[in-house]
Amino acid sequence: MYHSSLRRLCLLLLLVCSLTSVATVVARQGASGAKPREVVLIEDFIHYVLVARPELAHSSAQALIESEITDADLYRLIDEAGVWTRLDDALVRAARVAELETVAGRLQMRINTGRIDMARDPEEISRHIQNLVGTPRGRRMAEEALRTAGEFAVPQLLDVLTGASTTELKVRATEVLVSIGRQAVTPLTVALPHVDPVAQERLCDILAQIRYFHAIPALRTLMNSPRAIQAARNAATRAHERLGALADGGPADVWLTLGDLYWQERSSLIAWPGEATNNIWFYRAGAGLYAIPVPTEIFSEVMVMRCAEEALRHDNNSLSALSLWIAGNFRRSDQLGEGVDPTYGADRRPPLYYAVAAGPAACQMVLDRANRDLDGRLARHAIRALDGTAGGASLWLGSSQPSPLIDALGFPERRVRYDAALALGRALPMEVFAGSDQVVPILAGAIRTGDERFAAVIAENEENQRTLASSLREMGFTVLPPRSDFGAMRSDLASAPGVDLFLLQTTPARAREIVSTIQTDHRIAASPIALITPSENLASLRNEFEGNQRVGVIRLGLSPDQMTTAMNALIARTTGELITTQEADAYAAESLRVLRDIAVRNSPAFDIRFAEAALVEAISMYTGELRLTAAQTLAWVNTSRAQGALLSAALAEKEETVQVALLDFVSQSAKRFGSYASTAQITSLVNMVKTARGPVATAAAQAHGALNLPASNMVPMIVSE
Repeated sequence: MYHSSLRRLCLLLLLVCSLTSVATVVARQGASGAKPREVVLIEDFIHYVLVARPELAHSSAQALIESEITDADLYRLIDEAGVWTRLDDALVRAARVAELETVAGRLQMRINTGRIDMARDPEEISRHIQNLVGTPRGRRMAEEALRTAGEFAVPQLLDVLTGASTTELKVRATEVLVSIGRQAVTPLTVALPHVDPVAQERLCDILAQIRYFHAIPALRTLMNSPRAIQAARNAATRAHERLGALADGGPADVWLTLGDLYWQERSSLIAWPGEATNNIWFYRAGAGLYAIPVPTEIFSEVMVMRCAEEALRHDNNSLSALSLWIAGNFRRSDQLGEGVDPTYGADRRPPLYYAVAAGPAACQMVLDRANRDLDGRLARHAIRALDGTAGGASLWLGSSQPSPLIDALGFPERRVRYDAALALGRALPMEVFAGSDQVVPILAGAIRTGDERFAAVIAENEENQRTLASSLREMGFTVLPPRSDFGAMRSDLASAPGVDLFLLQTTPARAREIVSTIQTDHRIAASPIALITPSENLASLRNEFEGNQRVGVIRLGLSPDQMTTAMNALIARTTGELITTQEADAYAAESLRVLRDIAVRNSPAFDIRFAEAALVEAISMYTGELRLTAAQTLAWVNTSRAQGALLSAALAEKEETVQVALLDFVSQSAKRFGSYASTAQITSLVNMVKTARGPVATAAAQAHGALNLPASNMVPMIVSE
C-alpha cells in the first residue's frame, strides 16, 4: 500500500515537471518570437484607421510618438516589418480625418526624421557605398539612400575618390556626388585645397557638373594657387568658366561676395534650413573631411566669418573683409544667445575686443552695413566700438561718403539714435559739421521720452481702431491717434520719437500698400508691422511676407494673451526688446551729463538751447544728482526760461543743501547772462534774503547781487540793525 502510494506520487511529480518544462519552452518561444511593441502599435494604427476607429488609431499613433525608441530605430523596425505600402495608405487616410490629422502628421514627421537619421548613419553610408557596385536594384536603393544622406555622405564618397577603390566604384561615387548636388558643394570646396592633384581635377569636374555658384571662390583660389600643378589649375579654370563669374577681381573679391550672400542668409546656401543644426566643414590631415554642427541660427554668420577669413588670407589689408568678419562675429554672438558655438575656440575673445582692436575705419564700415540693413543691434555694437576708439573728426567725417555715425542719427530705432548722439556729444567737436544740429535735440529726447513706447493703429472703422488701441494701451504703449489710412497719420509721426509697433487691420490689398509705404520711409522703415487678418487671408499673407522679417501676420480672433505673445515675438525678432525703464534711465542720465559737458565747454558745433525745454522738465522730473546736473546745464543756457526755471526751483526747494546749490546756479547764470528774473521772483528772493539764515541766506544774498538787483533792497536790513 505504501509503495503504491509512493509510486503514484512520483508519477504525479514527473507529470508536473514535464508540464512545467513544456510551458517553459512555449514561453521562451513566445518571447523570442514576439514582435517589438512599436511594430504592434504600427499594425494597430493601420488596422484601426482602415476600420474607421479613430479613437483607437489615435491612441496607437500617440504611443508611437511618445516611444523612447530613436527615430532611426523606429524607421528600421518599420522597414523590417515590410508594412510600408499599408502604412503609407493609412497615413494618407488619417490625414483626411479631423481627429487624426495632427497626430498622423507628427507620426509622419517622426518617420521622415528616422529615414534621414538612418541614412546619415556612417555604417549605413559605408554599406550603401559598397552596394553601388552590386545588383541594379541594390545600386538604385544605395543611390537613393546616399542622396537622402546628402552632405553627410560626402566624406566617405570623397575617400572613395582619393583612395584605392576600383575604377567602377570611383565612377559610381562621382555620379552620386553629382546627384547630391547643392549640398555636396561646400564640403567638396573645403577639401579641394588639401587633396592630391589628381583628386583636385576630379573634384573640379564634379563641381562643374553640379553647377552651383558657391563653388566659384574655391575654384578661383585654386586657379591662382602657385602651389597647384598646372593640370589642377586648368581643371579649376574649366569649371570656373562653366559656372560663370561670381564677381570680378581676385580670390579675395569672390570670397567677399560669397560672404555677403551668406550675410543675406540665402536659404540656397543652407543645407538643412528646417533643422536645428547645420554643418560647418573642416579638413585636417589624417582625419580628412569632417563636420562640426552648429545651431542653424548662427550657421550663416559662421560662414560669413569663414569667407571673410579666406578673403583676408588673400589680402590682409582688406578693410572690407575685416569689417565683414567683425559684423558677422557680432551678429553670431547676438543670435547665439545662451547657446554654444563649438567652432569658436576657447582662445577667441569677445566680439567687441576685435572691433576696438580693428580701429575706427573698420567699425565705420560695420556701422554703414548696419545702417543699410536697418540692423539696430549691429549698429549699437559698432557705435560702442567707435565711441571707445575714434576721436576728433574721424567720428563725423567720412572719406568720400557721409559718415555712417551721422547717418545713424536718423536711424529708425531710438536706441541707435541715442548711442550715436552720445558718441558725437562726448567728442565735443569744435567745429560745425553736417548733422551736428541733430545731436542736442536727440539727447533732449532721451531725457524727456524715458521708457515710453509708441504704437500706431491703422484700421478702416472706428470700432476696430478703438479695440486695437485699447489692446496696445494694456500692453503699455502710448498710442498715436488711430487712423484709417497712413496718409492721415503723417503729421502724428512727426511729433513722436519713433514708432515701436504698427498694428494694421485692413484688406490684404491695402495692407500691402501700407507696408510698402512704411518700409520706404526711413524714419520708420525698421518698425515692426503686425497685420491682423481673418483666417481666410492668413495663408496667402503669410506666404507673401514670408521673407519680410519686419512683418508679422496674426490671425483675427486671438485672445488678448495670444495677441500680446505674438506682438512681443515680432518686436523681439526685429528691433529687439522694447526699451526698459532701466535703459531709459541710463540714457537720460548719460544724456544729461553729455549736455552739461557740451554747455560747459561751449562747443560751437552744438546749440544747447535746443535742450532747454527738456532740461526745464528734468528739474521737476528728477531728484538727486540728475536734477542738479540738469540745473547746472541750465545755468549755461542764455534764455529767460532757463534762468527763470532755476530761480523758481531754488525758491521752492525745502532741502537746505539742494537749495544752496540751486541758488548758486542762479548766481552763475546771472553772472554770465545778466538778469531774467520776473518781478514776482525778485520779490520772493528779496524776502528770502531778509528771512533766511545760515548757508541759504548767504547763497540767496549772492544770487541777489549776481542778478544786479537794486541795493536799496538791502537798506531796511542795514538800517534796522
